[in-house]
Amino acid sequence: MVSKRKLTILVCIVLILGVVRVAGAAYFVFNKKGNIRSGPGTKYRVIGQLAKETIAEIPDTFTDYEAKWIAIDAKTGSDKQTAKAEKVVYTKWVHRSLGVVIKGDINEVDKYFAIKESGWSKEMQELVLAGKVKVGMTTHMVFYALGRPDEVAESGTAKQKWVYQKPGTQPRHLHFEDGVLTNMSN
Repeated sequence: MVSKRKLTILVCIVLILGVVRVAGAAYFVFNKKGNIRSGPGTKYRVIGQLAKETIAEIPDTFTDYEAKWIAIDAKTGSDKQTAKAEKVVYTKWVHRSLGVVIKGDINEVDKYFAIKESGWSKEMQELVLAGKVKVGMTTHMVFYALGRPDEVAESGTAKQKWVYQKPGTQPRHLHFEDGVLTNMSN
């Protein structure tokens, strides 16, 4: 019989590994229909295709998100995985021009689709997805770009000041009037 202490330690390890898994999660979202290949390059055979807006998980051990070819986990029919001792072998690859890499949990993928379906201009979508803001953005756009502010101050019914404070940096002040960003300062 397993002691309570050993069981507690085992549960903690499983929970820690689960947290690490979520923290290091990444996904590839197809912006258009695309081929999946058996290796990182056009010389490798096509082993399947995935449709636009398909979400594929990127293996935890793959971390070169800026690479030209991205390893993915996706169902494409027969799946013969090869594993060698001390070397990870990926079985499915996509060219990064087919979509976008999203780092973080599945909520980041939801955020990506919400921004893409927002009706905002392409320029605004790109700024928000890059985590950047500019005068003229709405509070909704800024919230998606920077997240929840550390502080919100209101003066009157139409004016707000949002403050973002990262440890060790000057606070960033964003001023809104009628829900539109009018001024930024550090």
